[in-house]
Amino acid sequence: MNNPFLQSNAFRFLYAVIWVALIVTQIFLLHYLTDAPLLYIFCDSFICNILQAICMLALWYPAAYYRNAINIPLFLLFHLSLAILSFSIWLGAGFLLTTIFLPPDWAYSSFFLHLLPVRIFFGILIYVLFILIYYLSISLSEIKGKKERIKEMEASASTASVEKLTRISVKKKQEIHFISVNQIHYIEANGDYVLIHTADNKYLKDRTMKYWETHLPSDLFVRIHRSFIVNVEHISRIELYEKEMYKVLLKNGNSLKASIAGYKQLKQKMLL
Repeated sequence: MNNPFLQSNAFRFLYAVIWVALIVTQIFLLHYLTDAPLLYIFCDSFICNILQAICMLALWYPAAYYRNAINIPLFLLFHLSLAILSFSIWLGAGFLLTTIFLPPDWAYSSFFLHLLPVRIFFGILIYVLFILIYYLSISLSEIKGKKERIKEMEASASTASVEKLTRISVKKKQEIHFISVNQIHYIEANGDYVLIHTADNKYLKDRTMKYWETHLPSDLFVRIHRSFIVNVEHISRIELYEKEMYKVLLKNGNSLKASIAGYKQLKQKMLL
């Protein structure tokens, strides 16, 4: 699982907006509540908050690595050490970088020390908030993973008892033919019907996609999209089509869309 704030451009933008709002709010508050020069306030707020934002993102990796809360003393010691380390980085580096950008003046040191208790207090609140968000994300991800595994087990249990097809009947003009399922390249949803594509023909059948998904041999056929079931033996290659869509190219030149869920199933089936 990736950092929840980096999963998409929308979350990245939201994270940036939150910290920009914090920076602007701090600048206005310090400007009206203190007599410090505006240059001190701007540089201090901008640099320290940017460093804190980076540290809060980096917290995800140790938090995801160590999330065993059974040993409470060790858990608290771990986060105390992590908090001290992150505070040292963004406060210490913030002070050093701000003094580099400001003209040499010892007055900034007094300004920084004056704000230090308040900054530590709010830093602790922000640290705890981020840790809670991270652990909540991990818990939700684990619950989702368990639900998916349960669904997979239920699906495999239900399909295991279904008799798999080895051949199907198709109608061509006024004749009924029987074709082996190995001859099927892919099945395409077509309203309340499906189109069965072979090397030479396509046949309209009145069974649902769910029927074919459960009755075709699972070692050969994978549902890669709500509209497509493909025979893996006829796949030539897989390409990224769009951000959340893949393109499955068949040996005969046909191209099919695959969703993310379908692509994952296809990877498992083809041992990619």
